[in-house]
Amino acid sequence: MFKKMTMMIAALVLAIGLGACASSNEQEAGTNQGQDQGQNQGQPPAETTPATNVDAAAVYKQNCLVCHGANLEGQVGPNLQKVGATHTPEEISTIIHQGGNGMNAFEGVLSEDEISALVEWLSAKK
Repeated sequence: MFKKMTMMIAALVLAIGLGACASSNEQEAGTNQGQDQGQNQGQPPAETTPATNVDAAAVYKQNCLVCHGANLEGQVGPNLQKVGATHTPEEISTIIHQGGNGMNAFEGVLSEDEISALVEWLSAKK
């Protein structure tokens, strides 16, 4: 019972946090959303490019920390401390874009630059 209640609270906190982040990201993305739609038809970009102007650690703290922990140690979501050793950048990109196994998709929530920065940052975790 306690575990179920804890999971429900964690899901609620995550939903509220993602909702708040999504609305601010939609305002920032603005005109780019119309350009991005239809180009990839739900598929992540074939290649990720370094997003030097995006602070990946800050994006992680705003969007991923609730599930993956302050030190990437995992909580509701899996441990990411050595994710670059077990997944290719393309796999990491697909997971962030499409979600899966309980993780929400971040395509349309985060900009492509933010996702690229996260992919690059997480790929270096070995």
